[in-house]
Amino acid sequence: MITAIRRLFSSTLGKFFALAFVVLVGVAFALSDVTGNSTFGGLGGANVARVGDTDIGVGELRERVRLAYDQARQEQPTLTMAAFVESGGVDQVLAQLVEGAAFEQFAGELGFGVSKRLIDGQIADLPVFAGVSGKFDQTRFENFLRQNGINEASFRRDIRQQLLAEQIVMPIGSMPRIAVAMAEPYAALLLEQRRGQATFIPARPLAPKKDPGDATLRKYLDQNRAKFTIPERRVLQYAVFERSEVPVPAVTDAEIAKFYKDNAARYEARETRRFAQVIAPDQKTADSIAAKVRGGTSLAAAAQSAGLSAATTDELTRSAYAATSSADAAKAAFSAKRGEVLGPLQTGLGWVVARVEDVKSVPARSQADAASEIRTELAKTKANETIVDYYNALQDAVNGGASLEEVATDRNLKLVETPALLASGQAPDKPGYALPPELAPVLTQAFQLSGEGEGQLATIEENEKFAVFAVKSIIAAAPPPFAEIRADLLADWQLAEGQKLARDKARTLVKAVEGGKTLAQTVRDIGPDNIGRVQPIGGRRADLGRDGQPVPPELSLLFSMAEGSVKTLEIPGNQGWMVIALTEVKRPDPKEIDRERVKAIAGPLAPAVGNELVAQLIAEAKRRVGVKINQSLVGQLRSELTGTNSVVE
Repeated sequence: MITAIRRLFSSTLGKFFALAFVVLVGVAFALSDVTGNSTFGGLGGANVARVGDTDIGVGELRERVRLAYDQARQEQPTLTMAAFVESGGVDQVLAQLVEGAAFEQFAGELGFGVSKRLIDGQIADLPVFAGVSGKFDQTRFENFLRQNGINEASFRRDIRQQLLAEQIVMPIGSMPRIAVAMAEPYAALLLEQRRGQATFIPARPLAPKKDPGDATLRKYLDQNRAKFTIPERRVLQYAVFERSEVPVPAVTDAEIAKFYKDNAARYEARETRRFAQVIAPDQKTADSIAAKVRGGTSLAAAAQSAGLSAATTDELTRSAYAATSSADAAKAAFSAKRGEVLGPLQTGLGWVVARVEDVKSVPARSQADAASEIRTELAKTKANETIVDYYNALQDAVNGGASLEEVATDRNLKLVETPALLASGQAPDKPGYALPPELAPVLTQAFQLSGEGEGQLATIEENEKFAVFAVKSIIAAAPPPFAEIRADLLADWQLAEGQKLARDKARTLVKAVEGGKTLAQTVRDIGPDNIGRVQPIGGRRADLGRDGQPVPPELSLLFSMAEGSVKTLEIPGNQGWMVIALTEVKRPDPKEIDRERVKAIAGPLAPAVGNELVAQLIAEAKRRVGVKINQSLVGQLRSELTGTNSVVE
């Protein structure tokens, strides 16, 4: 299953919270997803489901699927709607709409409710609706709803369902621990050992060699469009400009003279000093420290004897020292000689005892002496201002409706056009093409734009390199022309046919084993042609998925079978089929398992049990209120979303 969909609809508890706030993911609740049942403005039509006294319209389901799809594309930009639907997206969204409506009615029957005031408070607390003052802004709230096509009543219902879920579902799903005795059967299950046999029937040797003709291949393409669909591609135009390429006006002598005059204090003669000092809380302590220092004790030792510590300042001017102490203290400090002890001097921080550690005199500098330094500083400032002005002028131009060609021509920028690119930067029509890696920010922004033509700016290297770009055209996700992929279609059709024959052989093996023969005997009787050798498989359940390794599908099936049974397993990609026979199950007596081992299992088992309780609660809610689903209409919507048909409402 597609990664983005799997993340969106994972655990029972998670999927129950997964739908109503797909619009708000990342900006709203810490509990990011909540099942909802809203009616989006402007949509109507036939109902795909009736949940208790609530109808779920096809328009509502259609819009919710699109919202879920848009959210999934944030994580997987190349995801197509067809792939999303074929991976179960419509069914997942419908299931959650049903569960949300059922749970809301069930919660009402149990006596739970949510006040309007509580909903108002929840909305006001959402950061996405905060204005510049940090408080709730009604205008921002209304704009958000309008931009996302949601009416306020629908939004409030979503929040009501989330708050009900917080009251009922969260306490159940967040089970902190379970009793050790309850964990015993699970411990025995983990320590269970299974043995079985497996054989593989590959599809390729059984695949027909004939060409079935264009009509059959076109029909096969219609049935497998998602498999051959190239994701959405975009043709970009861009022009790169660097800081060094933007002309910077030269610094004039008049500007140097003005800067020198405006900053005269920087070039006057000055003296800096460095001090070792300690600040005492009262005069008596300061007098004691000063006496010890003047008697030959180091300032650090004298301070330590009073429970204090001495520190050394940086090089300070008189004004800087006055800012950290007082004008009188600075006057005394800058009148003393090197090595002289000062104080105690009273300041706003306490009583200071200090010693002059170093004295440096900096002579005055004339304008001529400072001219080179000033020129360099002014040139850097001008360069910064110039690139900012240039960038802002470009931004104003594209915001004003200027085309990218006009912007590039007016500024003598080289305009580059890419081939049709995927979100990954690859160009299916030009396998050897590679977008420069530095343009990754441009590619990312380009695939986030909703349409063509609008100019944008992107930073390639902070304060140094930039790009102005636009999406010239968008090529919707679709299979290539039939003639271009006919050879691939033929090869895939042949494998698919071979897969059907492999399935038939697998079923023949199953029937023979169910009739009393062993798998090995059945394979020998049928003959080894196109059937692999019978191999032993098995292991201990606790070892499955160890260290994060994926569980082989044949072992996953083996550990879900009844002892003595035989099952078939399809290998994805038309690779063939397997036949799995479970011959032995050894499970220890729960009472004989070491207690500490059971305790260790009980801890991580609690969330799984909580998850199961939530699933049972939701199932009971649906049973209580009653659920009817129009599968025919749901099927029509799937066809519409994949581009093969339209819903008849």
